[in-house]
Amino acid sequence: MSGNKIWVAALVALCLASCTTKKSTVLRSPSSGQGEQQTAVTKPAVDKETTIAKVGDVQNVNGHAVKNNRIALLLPFELSGIAGTITKEDVQRSSLALDFYQGFQLGLDKIAKEGALFDLQVIDSRDNVAYNATLGTAVNVKDAVLVVGPVYPREIKSFGQTFANKNVLQVSPLAATMASEFSLPNLVSITPSIRTHSETLAKYVADQYYTGDQILVYDAGDDESKQFLVNFVSEISKANAQAKVKTVYNLAELDNSLVLTGSNHIVSGTANKNLVKALLDKMDERFLNPGNQFKLYGHPNMAKLSYENFENMDFYGLTITSSNLVNESDSDTRKFIGNYKSAYKVDPSEFSYKGYDAALYFGRLIHKYGVDYVSRMTQDKFSGLNSDYKFEFYPKWGYANRALGMMVYHNKKFERK
Repeated sequence: MSGNKIWVAALVALCLASCTTKKSTVLRSPSSGQGEQQTAVTKPAVDKETTIAKVGDVQNVNGHAVKNNRIALLLPFELSGIAGTITKEDVQRSSLALDFYQGFQLGLDKIAKEGALFDLQVIDSRDNVAYNATLGTAVNVKDAVLVVGPVYPREIKSFGQTFANKNVLQVSPLAATMASEFSLPNLVSITPSIRTHSETLAKYVADQYYTGDQILVYDAGDDESKQFLVNFVSEISKANAQAKVKTVYNLAELDNSLVLTGSNHIVSGTANKNLVKALLDKMDERFLNPGNQFKLYGHPNMAKLSYENFENMDFYGLTITSSNLVNESDSDTRKFIGNYKSAYKVDPSEFSYKGYDAALYFGRLIHKYGVDYVSRMTQDKFSGLNSDYKFEFYPKWGYANRALGMMVYHNKKFERK
C-alpha cells in the first residue's frame, strides 16, 4: 500500500470506531475590518435553584430539549472521498481533524476520572458547506449541550444558520476569522483574531516605553501589515498618552527616525521573510554604532521565521504575541505527550493540544454547571497546555477569546515570557 493509502486506512479504522456513541472514561486569513471594536458585555452568572439532574438526562433549555452530557464534534474527516483520489490537501485536512479529535478524546478521558462522563458524537463534516447546513437539524446534533465545529469559516456560518438552539454554544475550534463575520450570538471563537494580537501587542509596547524612547511602527505596505497595524498607533496612545510614536513606511525613513536618547522600540507589521531580513540587516548596521539601542516587536507569524544567521537577535529581544503556548518541559505537558504516544503511536500536533485543552475547559464547565454553563463563560478563565481562555461576550457575534501570551526570542528559540 502507498503511504497515503496506509494513512487513510488508519483514519477509516479510527473514525469508524469513533463515530459511534462513546461514553468517555486556517483556516483562512482574518479580516481587517472593524470587528471586535464593538464593546464587550459582561454577562452575570445566573444563580438558579439547584435541581438534581442525572448524567444523560434530557432537559429543557428555553423550549429546546437538550441531553445534558452530549457533545457533538463536527470535523472534516472527509471519509466520503476515500474511494477517490487522495490529494496532499485532503490528507492535511483529514489529519487536522484526526489530531484534534484524538486530543479532545484524551481530554474527556482525563475528566472522566473526575466523574464527568460524556456522550461524544463524532461526525464527519465532509468539508462541504451544503452538507453542514443539514447537520444543524441532525438527530445526534440538535439535542447536544455543546457543539464543537465545524472548522472552516463558510461551514461555521452554514451550520450556525440552521442550528436552532442559540442557547447552546457552537465552538469554532481553529479558525482565526473575526467573530463579527459570522453574526452568530452563540458562537465561541477560541482562536484569538489578528485584531486581538494587535491590540495586545500595542498595549505591551506602550508599557515598555520610557521618557526619551521612540516607538517606530514599520508599515511595509503588504497585506500582513495592513491587517496587523489597523489602529495600532491609536491603541498605543490610548494605553500611554505620553508615548512618542511614529509610523515609517520604508527603511530609509526608519533609519532617519532613530533616537540616541533612549531605546528605539521597532514594531514590524510584516512577517515577510525578505522584508524582515532587510529590517534586521538595517538594525544590525546601526547596532554597531555606539548609542543605538533597539527593542524589536512584531507580527505573530514572525515565529515561523528562522533567525539563525542574525547574531544580534538576543540583544533585540524580539517579542511577539502567541496563542500557542506549549512548554514541552512542563510536567503536565510531558505526561500528555506520553499518554498521546501510548494511545496513538505518534507525537501530538498543535491541533492535538488544542483539542485536549478544549475538552478540559468545556467538559469541566458543563460537569460543574450543567446546562447553565453558558452563564459562566465570561467568569471562568482557563490556562491549558497550549491555550489560555479569557472570553468576552459580544451580543451580535458571541464569545471571543482575548487571552494571549507573550513570546521572546532567546538562545535561538521563542520562550514564553
